[in-house]
Order: sequence, then structure tokens, then C-alpha cells
Amino acid sequence: MLHTDLFRPDNLKDASKPAFQIERGNTCAGVNAAILEYLVNNLPGSGQLRFLDVPCGDGSFLLSAKRLFPLSEVVGADIEPQTNKPGKPDKFCKFDAARQRLPENIGKFDVITSISGIMEFGNTQFFLSNLCDLLKDSGILIISNDNLISVRDRLLYLLFGRTGQYPGIASRNNPTWKPIPIAALLRLAIEAGLEPVNLFFVLPGRSEFLWSPLAIPVYCIQMIYDKLSGFDARNEFGFRLHPLISLYSRHYFITCRKRTITEIGENRSGSNAK
Repeated sequence: MLHTDLFRPDNLKDASKPAFQIERGNTCAGVNAAILEYLVNNLPGSGQLRFLDVPCGDGSFLLSAKRLFPLSEVVGADIEPQTNKPGKPDKFCKFDAARQRLPENIGKFDVITSISGIMEFGNTQFFLSNLCDLLKDSGILIISNDNLISVRDRLLYLLFGRTGQYPGIASRNNPTWKPIPIAALLRLAIEAGLEPVNLFFVLPGRSEFLWSPLAIPVYCIQMIYDKLSGFDARNEFGFRLHPLISLYSRHYFITCRKRTITEIGENRSGSNAK
């Protein structure tokens, strides 16, 4: 069954764009739509941009991006090409994200996305470093991942020792899963030469708000803990890691820019001083 989400122009700067259905792909409901909404609001729609999506799966996200940015070139990369769709990316690179680097001859990109990908393979810092090298100095890197701090996931882990849709014990034929907490992913991005700019939790479905009787007291406890432990004071990002929506949302994405050589040097000097 093909799952789609409605891409609405209501929240866009250019509200003249028509609403249309976009394929959900191999991610949670609303994720592709939320990322595309962010890009439309922050990129020139008439620009000749270059997009890279890795792992791209069947190319669902890239085809939707091409529709919104028709002059752009969209490039996909994955371990195996999936050609069961009527459309396809302008280019496709076959590679193993955990072991290989994408070739530099594919050029630099204005937008690089990795949607629901980093939990599928290891070597996350190696992978992010590769993407950083392929990002233009003014480019945007977007990484999305399952949210492990929602009330649903906290309760599943407390009761059954598992989170999200993944079983606590995987059989030999199950795909591997690499859970990465938000704070760890942000740190890995910095070590790979990136600077996290913002953190967005994808708007949850209505059924998720049924967790409110538990979410609200958990939120209060989380705020008290963050304050007393000094977490808020140590948080060097310009955004909060534990907003109320984080207890409902199933998925999030972070936006990153490429750090300058000066910024990387200052970060290393600060680490050595400590």
C-alpha cells in the first residue's frame, strides 16, 4: 500500500503553491512534508540547486523536491538502486554508507538530506564527515531520525526494554538498528565538521496526544532535572533539546551548516584547554 502525506502551502512564504500528495517513503508520517516545507521556506524556488539524498531508497523524497524546485538537479545514493517507480533521480550513486565514501567527482551540493537513514548502519561520524565534504560552504545538511525520548518510547523501554517499532531482541534475519540519542547525534555532527543550526520535531498525529496525562508530569520532571543538573547551562546550542512536543513526536530532524576552518580551529583549542 502506497502511503502519502498532504503537502499544504498554508505555512509557506509562497502560499500560491498548490497542495499535493507526496509519498511518505520509508519514514514516519509527515516527515518528508515537514522537511520540504522547511526547504521551500528557506531556499530560492527558482534557483538551480543541487540536491543529494542518501540513502535515497526509491527516490520518493527527491521526486517531490524536483517538483517544488524544477530547475534543480537531484542525485540519489544508496546501497542498491530501487527502480520500481515511474520517476527516478537525475543521477544515482551506488555505495555502502558504512564503509565507503561518496566520490568527490559527483561535486558539491546545496542541500544534502539523510532521512531515516543513520539508524540503518554504523560509522555515523564517518558518514557525516563524508557528507560535510560534499556540502557547499553555504549549503544545508538535514538529518532526520526516530525520536527516542517521546513518552511512548520511554514507557516501552521501561516496561519491555525496547523503543519504537524495533523489537527488544532481533533475530538473525532482522535488519540491524543503531539507536542514537539526539544529544549524541548533535555531538557527532560537530565532530564531523558541521554546526547544528536548529532542531525540529515533526508534528505528531492526533492519537499521540492521548499520552498527555503522562507527558505533562514527565515534562515538568524533565525541566527540573535539566535545571538542577546544569544541563541548560551546558547546552551550547541556540535551541532546546527537550521541548514539550518532544514527548509526543515520533521523529525529528536537525539542520546543519558547514563550519569554517576558523570555527573548527577554535573548537579544537577549546577542547585542548579543557
